[in-house]
Amino acid sequence: MPVLARMKMLVEEEIYPPKGTAKGSPRSIHSYVGPNPGKLYSKSRELMKGIFNATDSDIHEEIYDWGVSGEKEKFKVRYFLQKNLDKFTYYIIRVDVKGEGTEKSGKGSITIRPLLRTEYPQDTLWQRTIFYEMLRVFWHRIFYHNKRREYILEGRRLLSMFQQQIEEYFKDLRDQYG
Repeated sequence: MPVLARMKMLVEEEIYPPKGTAKGSPRSIHSYVGPNPGKLYSKSRELMKGIFNATDSDIHEEIYDWGVSGEKEKFKVRYFLQKNLDKFTYYIIRVDVKGEGTEKSGKGSITIRPLLRTEYPQDTLWQRTIFYEMLRVFWHRIFYHNKRREYILEGRRLLSMFQQQIEEYFKDLRDQYG
C-alpha cells in the first residue's frame, strides 16, 4: 500500500521512456483477433499477479463493464496494480482490457501504462522545514536516485515478461479455439 500521508511530495516517472508521444499516453498496446476474447481479462490479471508477485489486495479495479448484446460479449475493464517496493516507492501499473466477441470470433486489446512513484510524507513540522528538504534532496540525488534506476530497469524486465507471456497466450488461445 502506498504511503498514506496527508501531505506528500510525489515523484513520478514513466517506466517506459517517452518515444515522441504525449505524456500520459499508453505505453504498450497488445491487440488480439480471434476466438473467445473474454478470457483476456482473467489471463492478464493472473499473469500480472504471477510476474509481479502480487496479491489480490495489490490489484484495484476502477472500471468493470461487462455485458451481452445478442450473441456477443462486450467488455471494458480497467485495473491498477500497486506493488510496494520499499517504504517510499511503488509501481502503479494501469491495465485496460477491452473487447467484444463470441467463443468463435472477436477482438480485444490490452493497454498498459506503467509508472514508478515515490512519495515523501510532509506531515510533521520537521518534514516541512527547509533543512529537512535540503537533506531529503541530498539523500535522494546521491543515494536514492540509483535505487530508483534499479526499480525502473526491474519494472521494464517484468513488463517485458508480461508482454511476452500475453502474446504467447494470444497464440495459444487462437490455436485452442481455431
